[in-house]
Amino acid sequence: MEGSPSAEHVRRWAVHVRSVLAELGLAHEPLAVDKLDTLGFLALQAEGIRIIDSSAATTDAREVKTPDEVALMRINGSIGEAMLSEFKAAITPGMRECELLGVLARALISRGGEYLFTGLVSSGENTNPWGSEASDRAVLAGDLVGVDTDGVGYEGYVIDVSRTFLCDAEPTAEQRDAYRASHHQVTAMTELLRPGMTFGEFSRSAPALPERYRAQRYYARAHQAGLEDEGPSIFFDEDLGERDAAARDRTIKPNMVLCVEAYAGEVGERFGVKLEDQLLVTEHGAEPLCRYPYETRLLN
Repeated sequence: MEGSPSAEHVRRWAVHVRSVLAELGLAHEPLAVDKLDTLGFLALQAEGIRIIDSSAATTDAREVKTPDEVALMRINGSIGEAMLSEFKAAITPGMRECELLGVLARALISRGGEYLFTGLVSSGENTNPWGSEASDRAVLAGDLVGVDTDGVGYEGYVIDVSRTFLCDAEPTAEQRDAYRASHHQVTAMTELLRPGMTFGEFSRSAPALPERYRAQRYYARAHQAGLEDEGPSIFFDEDLGERDAAARDRTIKPNMVLCVEAYAGEVGERFGVKLEDQLLVTEHGAEPLCRYPYETRLLN
């Protein structure tokens, strides 16, 4: 129902949907919907069709990937490596965040990917707190530059990896501390991940973020991924709401894809570090789908 179809066209479509439901003996049953625009939603309601969210049925079906899906996500992991490589190579003093976002998009699309679904490129003070999208700010020597690939890749599967780079300078002690804290979170969670654990066990076993970074911690320890960023996520225990609490008992299974994430940035500081890896759960642990390296200058 994209574009601007006429009201009559939309009405006929909704009548047809109602007819099909009747033929299937489901005339009075609810219709589960994943994505639908406003015109389609209103037209179905006008036909007396009760609409419900499809995620209750699709969440379990989507979480374990088929062999074909795993193959596609490996292809997209390689595209993610190229995206990050070209992005890093383009970081120079005077380069604007929006120009760097263009480099990222070109690297994705030129390799058969589709589009970026966020613009999460930031530098300097824009990296704290995390979440600023690309602006016309020019990168300065000594800035940290953060990026989340957030790409819809080949055949529509997500490429979701974060790295933080340093522009044309030696890192400060404070930059190193933040990078090491975020790196420790991500690598420790990668080593911890194994099938059979519940989400709750994983969250409780993952290392604590140093206190000075906790106020601005990332919203979750990990989330699932496939055709999009998927849920339910694995939250910090203290952040679990009533709706999220049931996720604690979900089990990690082979061929799930999880993105483990961490952000280290003190409140009021002029920088922060975001790192994220996209992992395939195997029988023996976790395998990175994108193997782009970390910044040794910020670790040593």
